[in-house]
Amino acid sequence: MTETPIAGTEKTAVKLAWPDLLQMKREGRKIPVLTCYDHPTAKILTAAGVRALLVGDSAAMTVLGYDSTIHATMDFMVTITAAVRRGAPDCFLMADMPFGSYPDAPTATRNALRFLQESHADIVKMECDHRHEPIVQALSAAGIPLCAHLGLLPQKAAFEGAYRAQGRTPEAAAKLVAQAQRLAAAGTPMLLLEAVPDAVSAQIVAAVPGVVIGCGAGASCDGHVVVLHDVLGFNARPARFVEVLTNVPERISHAARQYFLDVTQGRYPASRHAYHMKTTSPGE
Repeated sequence: MTETPIAGTEKTAVKLAWPDLLQMKREGRKIPVLTCYDHPTAKILTAAGVRALLVGDSAAMTVLGYDSTIHATMDFMVTITAAVRRGAPDCFLMADMPFGSYPDAPTATRNALRFLQESHADIVKMECDHRHEPIVQALSAAGIPLCAHLGLLPQKAAFEGAYRAQGRTPEAAAKLVAQAQRLAAAGTPMLLLEAVPDAVSAQIVAAVPGVVIGCGAGASCDGHVVVLHDVLGFNARPARFVEVLTNVPERISHAARQYFLDVTQGRYPASRHAYHMKTTSPGE
């Protein structure tokens, strides 16, 4: 049975580029973004119409099984980002700078260039505060697009021992808005806000010229991103801003159980699964 494609999800050969995101912002069209960590999933997501993907260091948790994002290495991130690019050549591709890859401007520039050259990412993302202004300026001067990640910073949360929403007091909100303005002025064309109130996001969207993507940051953001594995039901305790849309683990479990029973009860492999000897032709 052939399923009819969902309207608006037909494959396009036109690559989604930075000017397209800015145009979407100007027109008030929201930008859907999902995390992605592998080639086949990238193909599925883009065929479904999601044309902006983030290869997040969250892969350390969702794919590798660690309890923190800090275990993602540069080699690992470059490898999986390149895999996603091969699966989604027309998407706008963001890549996370992993923990320890941007301690100073020269190191950050070198690693960001590696992302662009080896994985063909369109933009790198870095967890930032005001202390990263020199790094932002260096990347901008080198022609490297940067998305500055503000609000809840998972790499720091690993050491703080908790993942807490940010900017929930007037003082904290004002600090976040000021940081966003300073980083935008330093050269970052894109911001990602994680776990902040919508009222704060609205102020930042109004205060900076670039695109603002929210991750649990309210409806005012220009677009939104969530971790794919959370949406698919892999996380038993997803963040409050995640809408779980299906239960993929249940489907995998059902298929694995069926395979187990088919093998143990002798139903697999059947004759239709086997290779058979060729019939000898007459005279041979």
